[in-house]
Amino acid sequence: MDKITSNRLVKLAPKIQQFLELHPDEQAWLYPLLGRAERRAIAILEAIQGNYLSYEEIGEQTDTHPNTVKQTLYALSNGGINFRVNSSNKWMTPQGGRNRRLTKMQ
Repeated sequence: MDKITSNRLVKLAPKIQQFLELHPDEQAWLYPLLGRAERRAIAILEAIQGNYLSYEEIGEQTDTHPNTVKQTLYALSNGGINFRVNSSNKWMTPQGGRNRRLTKMQ
């Protein structure tokens, strides 16, 4: 991932978080309007929702190279999305009480 894409994800992190909080019907019509990097970020966030996963495990689930996963997570983290990272460097977003696609990340 290049620096321009990384900077764009940093700026869009709050909007991506808002997208994940939308009702699935609203997400369905907005999703086609998103760019490739934004779709990848959403897929990565959904993969780690409530699960501790390594870069390689996330990459396998999302068909993304582990380095791209790492760069995406760092960009989103710099943009204000809070993650939990355990001692083995596996990432997770906290899981709330709502439907998985509607989980609010804190």
